[in-house]
Amino acid sequence: MNLALLDTFAAVMKTGSATRAAALLGVSQPAVSRALLRLEDTTRLRLFERTGKRIAPTPEAEALYREVLAAKAGLDRVRQAAARLREVGTGLIRVGSSAALGLHLIPQAMRRFLDSRPGVSVSLEVTSSAAVRDGVAGGTFDLGVSADEVDRSNVTAQFLLRSPGVLVVPPGHRMASAGTVGPGDLDGVAMVALAPEDRARQRLAALLARAGAKPVMVAETPFSATVCELAMQGLGVGLANWVAYAAGGFAERGLVARPFRPAIEFRALLLLPPRPARSVLVDEFVAALRAGIAALPPGPD
Repeated sequence: MNLALLDTFAAVMKTGSATRAAALLGVSQPAVSRALLRLEDTTRLRLFERTGKRIAPTPEAEALYREVLAAKAGLDRVRQAAARLREVGTGLIRVGSSAALGLHLIPQAMRRFLDSRPGVSVSLEVTSSAAVRDGVAGGTFDLGVSADEVDRSNVTAQFLLRSPGVLVVPPGHRMASAGTVGPGDLDGVAMVALAPEDRARQRLAALLARAGAKPVMVAETPFSATVCELAMQGLGVGLANWVAYAAGGFAERGLVARPFRPAIEFRALLLLPPRPARSVLVDEFVAALRAGIAALPPGPD
């Protein structure tokens, strides 16, 4: 059914005359009269009693008007929903992250974000950097955080943070009171290592080989947060991402972080879909994440 005819009909019912309806709609009175006749022909209902230039709605018109009002209210809700979608998206943000930020820093950003957007939900998946990149490129994630060595094709990559590697040391360990630590200090020391494919682990291995140092590798894990946890349990020292250490609250639990030289950096990227348009919610979440990064304490000297 033609919505323009229903709008004209509603204007006539609201104003009580074709003349006033024409003024309301900004059309001529004959155009309103023709529209009413077309609506009667379409619905096969007699909607108005006509006496000269006066028209009076029939009971059928009154019943149809109630339905039209209900339909217009529904259309208004659709328009409002469309406006909300243009402004903020679906109300669900899907985030993928590598573990370095995904285990602690991003949950903190989620709390900050959801405090200001209580009607929104966030889905977080902690996975490998490669899987984060693939999820963003394929539309599974609205945004992602990954290590900087990932393939950047079919995504928009932005620098997110640069974090120093620190040597995490169990409380009471002889190296807990050391100043700056270097690869030579690790010879013969029990150590928890990152996974062999990790770039930071590979850079550390090159430094150890150059120094002729051979630590005793007692455990390995892909995640800096787990390196910190294993060191906290007294298994050994470990090289970890400062962000994982600081955001995870390990200092408060007594785990010590010592500066490591030569410096080994951990770098993270913010990954976004290649399309230029994204919802306001994604921008707000990114702002919350960057605010959390800015609030981190500086790394040890």
